Amino acid sequence: MKHLLFLLLASLGTACAITSTPAQLVEVGKPSRVDAIKPALTGQGPIQFRKVVAANWAADRGGLIQLEDPKAKAAGLKNELEDIQIYFYVIDHPTFGRYLIDTGIESTMKEKPEDSPVGGMMARFMNMDKLVIHQTTRDWMRQNPGPIKGVFLTHMHLDHIMGVPDLDPTIPIFIGPEESTHKEFRYLFTRGATDDFLEGPRTLSELNFPEPAAPGEPAVIDFFGDQSLFVLSVPGHTEGSLAFVVHSSAGPQLITGDTCHTRWGWEQNVTPGEFTEDADGNRQSLDFLKQFSATLPGVQVHPGHQSATAAGKLETL
Repeated sequence: MKHLLFLLLASLGTACAITSTPAQLVEVGKPSRVDAIKPALTGQGPIQFRKVVAANWAADRGGLIQLEDPKAKAAGLKNELEDIQIYFYVIDHPTFGRYLIDTGIESTMKEKPEDSPVGGMMARFMNMDKLVIHQTTRDWMRQNPGPIKGVFLTHMHLDHIMGVPDLDPTIPIFIGPEESTHKEFRYLFTRGATDDFLEGPRTLSELNFPEPAAPGEPAVIDFFGDQSLFVLSVPGHTEGSLAFVVHSSAGPQLITGDTCHTRWGWEQNVTPGEFTEDADGNRQSLDFLKQFSATLPGVQVHPGHQSATAAGKLETL
């Protein structure tokens, strides 16, 4: 029913961009390619990597997993609520400082939820009554002091930008190609809240990717220029979705964003469902990430909202 209501609302107007927040194209890092990644992941990496569980939540499985996929049908999956989590990731580079991937949850959502941009019909649609906040972004920053040099967004859906209000508006926010300008009907429903979370003033920094080195491969940026953080353009879930390969002191890390939401989806190579904009593009990007991850010995995979190594259980703090 929720999805039918969403589609009805979307059909009443024209498509719009996800936000009115301005974006500028930025030249950062070095152009790279997929075949440069694996050789770079030898020995102990320079980056200290942390995954922070900001909240427990629940979402409709039909959005998280493509229930029409034969594997989902064979497993008997139904469109029920699926337990998920909201994460952000901390990248501490010995030379270039601290960066975040995604943003967690802002303090207002814990202290004065009635003032949050997510309320009313949207709160019901997003199952906000199921959100249990463990740690706000502001609280984490107070417990782990140090300047944040920049923030990467895997994409700009609301659950990945909810921590932005806790961040200084001068911190650059890096997004993928056309992430903020690509138009979709569904954004008629979320644009107001997205603008509220991004209120600054802020200017988004759109990464300028090189052309892919080969057909079927994503475009790649070596962000720090030392092969410790690779940013991959993986369109599908959204137009500008990003994935990341981190050469960390604990081994290689692959952050998929919502190209795959769940542990089951990752293990079975089943794409997200109704939450994804371009099913065919998402299929291509997930196929690549699955095949590529299999070539990286010891890689730890981090789907968008569940741990790939939690043996069916959500992670604990």
